[in-house]
Amino acid sequence: MRFVPTLIHGIADYLVGAAMVLLAFATCATGAGFVAYLLLGLFAIVYALLTDYELGWRPILTMPAHLAFDAGFAVAMLLLPIVFTLPVMLVWTSVIIAFMAGVLVATTKMR
Repeated sequence: MRFVPTLIHGIADYLVGAAMVLLAFATCATGAGFVAYLLLGLFAIVYALLTDYELGWRPILTMPAHLAFDAGFAVAMLLLPIVFTLPVMLVWTSVIIAFMAGVLVATTKMR
């Protein structure tokens, strides 16, 4: 059942992207793990900006395309702690973000 409005989804997109960027710096992550966390956070913000919803800047991506990116994002977040060495806080944050992204993919209205 899809019940989450796209406005709420958009707010979550920007909050998660910004939080990932801030956490990459705040946790003193280093090396490839830091770069991966930073780039995935920025990527989340960029594809949110390019989505055709209330908080998008340039309506290039449809909502189904955006949700496909979110599904890939969720998988990438689950793989981050496996592939890269991350501070413990980022390991758990990655799992939580992956779970939340998966829930949003399944519950966000298509418009």
